[in-house]
Amino acid sequence: MKAELVFIPSPGMGHLVSTVEMAKQLIGRDHRLSITVLIMKTPFDIKSKVSQSLLLAAAEDRLKFVHLPQEDEPALKEVLSKNPGSFMSEFVNMNKQHVRDHVKKMMISTESTRLAGFVVDMFCAPMMDVAAEFGLPSYAFFTSSCASLGLMFHLETLNRDHNHDATELKDSDAELEVPVFVNPVPAKVLPSMVLSKEGGTTFFMEISKRLRETKGIMVNTFEELESYAVKCLAEDDKVPPIYPVGPVLHLVKDENKEEEEEVIQIMRWLDDQPPSSVVFL
Repeated sequence: MKAELVFIPSPGMGHLVSTVEMAKQLIGRDHRLSITVLIMKTPFDIKSKVSQSLLLAAAEDRLKFVHLPQEDEPALKEVLSKNPGSFMSEFVNMNKQHVRDHVKKMMISTESTRLAGFVVDMFCAPMMDVAAEFGLPSYAFFTSSCASLGLMFHLETLNRDHNHDATELKDSDAELEVPVFVNPVPAKVLPSMVLSKEGGTTFFMEISKRLRETKGIMVNTFEELESYAVKCLAEDDKVPPIYPVGPVLHLVKDENKEEEEEVIQIMRWLDDQPPSSVVFL
């Protein structure tokens, strides 16, 4: 029987591009699978020419893109004025009803196709509530590394089991033992959003909790790159199955003269460096 997945990416280009490429890979592996990508509209990113051309180029019979209705401008501006920690969660919650409405239409119009589940972006975990309302399983697509995912899980564990507030680590000289890291790491070099007292820490803690509830997490990495972190998460019985699916890359060159010239200059600079003198991160 044919099956369909609902993908819900975060609207940022860094999330949207890799999500679209992941969807293309999945439908390329099984002709019975189709995917509908629900795109939440913001006043900025999604209206860009780059994202529009990306979606138009990727669209095909089994890969559809649906732009959800945009919220009222005043309501969006109010959400955008908030700090990053609360902005994304509020923005996603604003779009829950739009997702409900469209999924209802899908279930009515696709009687010959089984709706198999949601694949939510790491920042769109609240959409798991909508999947549960329809009795559908949720999977996650984590656009960053296994090490980042493991760090989030570790900080959430410290907060839950030891009442340890991650914001206390900000500007601290302490070294943190993180299971997915081979060596201890100075707390002050952790991502600033993770240690933010303005809602960032709370946001990441909530994401971590929700990701534990998924049926599996696809991570944009590969085992040879992060063998230690992948093994560590795979052996953790409190973490859902981890699927290293990367590197998920968008290698189609956009027809942009300025970008093309910039690439030429970068490659010229690299060619001028002594052999084995440049490290690629």
